[in-house]
Amino acid sequence: MRYGQKALLPGPGTFPDEKALAAFVLSKMDQWFHIEEQVPGRYWTGEETRIDAVLRPRDPAGWHDTDPAFGVEFKNLAPNTSTGERYGWVAQAVGYTHCQWRGYDRLGIFLCPSPLSWLLSRADEIATLRQRQISPEMLEQERRRVREYGRRFGKEYSDAYVESEALIAHRRRLGELTYEEFTARADGYANADAREREHDLRMAKELTHLLGQLSVGELMPYEDSGWTLMRSGSLLWSEREGAAKVPYGLRPRIGSQRSRR
Repeated sequence: MRYGQKALLPGPGTFPDEKALAAFVLSKMDQWFHIEEQVPGRYWTGEETRIDAVLRPRDPAGWHDTDPAFGVEFKNLAPNTSTGERYGWVAQAVGYTHCQWRGYDRLGIFLCPSPLSWLLSRADEIATLRQRQISPEMLEQERRRVREYGRRFGKEYSDAYVESEALIAHRRRLGELTYEEFTARADGYANADAREREHDLRMAKELTHLLGQLSVGELMPYEDSGWTLMRSGSLLWSEREGAAKVPYGLRPRIGSQRSRR
């Protein structure tokens, strides 16, 4: 996940099923990659399996593998998907990094969308959740008051500052400045929602790095990069920049060793 950029998350119900999600994403990726769908493979235990797709760059120049290729597994996650199901999908991807895939040997696995989309989505929603529970008219009055106060002293406050000050004043008026809100402000946050949002983003970042150590990355669209291939917080490829200059290969790591070729 790129923490300075906004992930373009699919809204609930955007795709009716996993097959529709895969068809949409692969149609986008087709201009940059050769695609083979439903590639068979075998676990080290001998059990057979299949992965949704294997992608190979149409232009391998700039990639840090002799024969660059990677697997993609899709999951159409519903808003009410349980934590167990989400991390069951992650466990499946980790298992896939140890499989022998027909014609490819072992592959790094990239999940689409990110298995941590729920954390990003919750972080985006937290900031506005309580605003929905209070009067928008009263809140707008507070915004006007803050702006007028600033102009009286020759200042033009930013929208973010106006929103923060108006919300704090409105909550104080309604008696919502709870102990949680007070301690969040004492810690330097605008409110408890901001503190929880930062906590979620930090958790997502830590989990992203952990998955990267297990050779699992994500294929996601981002606001400034377009479709992007990420692992351990590092960009490996994007539609706007192509293959990244960082010398990180796609193949699974052995232990803590970075696979560069």
